[in-house]
Amino acid sequence: MTTGVKYLTLAATEKEDSGLFRLSTRSSYGLRACLALACTSATQPMAVADLSKDNQIPRRYLEQILNAMRHKGLVLSTRGARGGYQLSRRPNSITIGEIVRAVEGEMDPILCSVPEMRSHNCRTSTGCVSRRLCYDLETTLLRVLDGTTLEDMRLEALRLQGAGESESVAVSLSKLLPL
Repeated sequence: MTTGVKYLTLAATEKEDSGLFRLSTRSSYGLRACLALACTSATQPMAVADLSKDNQIPRRYLEQILNAMRHKGLVLSTRGARGGYQLSRRPNSITIGEIVRAVEGEMDPILCSVPEMRSHNCRTSTGCVSRRLCYDLETTLLRVLDGTTLEDMRLEALRLQGAGESESVAVSLSKLLPL
C-alpha cells in the first residue's frame, strides 16, 4: 500500500511560470540538499546549518528531509562539532527518483484526467479513455527521474556556473533549483 503522497503537481494557475509540472517543495529541498552535498567534498560532512543557510531551506524542515534520506540510505550523518551530512554513495549512483521516493514515500499513480473516477485499479481498468495517455506520461516521468543521477545534475550545475568537471564548487543551488 502506498502513502498517497503527491510529489508532483500540476500548475494551479496561469500566473505560475513553473510550467505544467513541478516537484513538491519537499522534493525540491531534498534534491537541492543532495546536490549541495554532491558539489562539496565527499570526505567532510556538511553541517545542517550550512546546508540550510547556503540553500535557503528552513533548518527544521531540512532536518526532517535529511532524516528521511538517512533512513533510506542516501545520506550518512556524523555527530559532533565537525558533524553533519554527506552522501552515502557516489553521486553517479544516486538517482533523482530515489531522492523523491525517500522524502515523499512510494509513488501513487500521479496523473488522472478524471480524478472523480479514480480507483485502486485505475491503471488496469479498460473503461477509462485516458488510461493509456496517463500511463505513458507517468512511465516517461519515472524513466526520467530514475534515469537522471545526482552526477548528471552536479555536472549541469558546474556547467551553469562556468566551472570545470573536476572542480568542487560552493554553488548556490537556490538559484539553480528554484521552487
